[in-house]
Amino acid sequence: MPGKPKNENLQLPCGPNENTNPSSSPTNLPISALYAEFAQRDVPEQLKMELDLPPDVVTYGQALAKVLFNAAIKGNVAAAREIRESIEGKANQRRNAVGGERVEVLVTWEKSPLLNTVPEDSPEAQLK
Repeated sequence: MPGKPKNENLQLPCGPNENTNPSSSPTNLPISALYAEFAQRDVPEQLKMELDLPPDVVTYGQALAKVLFNAAIKGNVAAAREIRESIEGKANQRRNAVGGERVEVLVTWEKSPLLNTVPEDSPEAQLK
């Protein structure tokens, strides 16, 4: 039986600052960083007037939020979805359900869908 491996024989799978988990969330998001920086910029007065923004709306981020919420309130489903996904995440990405209550689902059929596969001349066909 060979001896135990020695620690000096072990190598790290990657170098420093190198990601070994490609499925993890990326840390370098250049476009998102640009969006975040631009959202903090002040909206020009001309655009504020065109969009009829109140005086308390100063940044592009605030303006976008106001316009998006107004669109959602007026029935724009895409705007409402964007707001929900920004707050809660996409439906298939949510980790924790809000509330945490147990939900019981009861399914009943007038006729069992399995009985539709039973041949007419079999004894189980009498159950139909």
